Amino acid sequence: MPVERSAGIIVFRKTPRGRRYLVIRASRNFSEVAKGRKVHEFWDFPKGRLDKGETGIGAALREAKEEVGLDNFEVVPDFKETIRYFTWRGGKPIPKFVALFLARTKTSKVKLSWEHDKYEWLSYTEAVRLVTLPQMKDALRKSENFLSR
Repeated sequence: MPVERSAGIIVFRKTPRGRRYLVIRASRNFSEVAKGRKVHEFWDFPKGRLDKGETGIGAALREAKEEVGLDNFEVVPDFKETIRYFTWRGGKPIPKFVALFLARTKTSKVKLSWEHDKYEWLSYTEAVRLVTLPQMKDALRKSENFLSR
């Protein structure tokens, strides 16, 4: 059975109103998140598949640059969360593993790729409500707990 490996970054910045997380919306007509379950708004973090020979952090850094135009940030040491879920291709489930890293930026400027049509800088509460997949919500909870220690 094929397996998909991806990596991404949960990006945050500090503001006078507190910590804000970057969430992005996919610009396709719909996403199939489970057999027979399609959503029209898919909110997520910058992430994507690993290229051949690429490390998880390497892919995450590349995806942040490609999807949101960010390369000026500081990766938070000692945080890595790997989540697992199924993605759907041609009506068939494929196991997907995503290594998520955490990074702080000082900029609010975002330049979206063709893959996304909207972004928001949100408080933890707003971000966890908006993110589509439960596994990503859980990763966000763990990053918030990590940063709050």
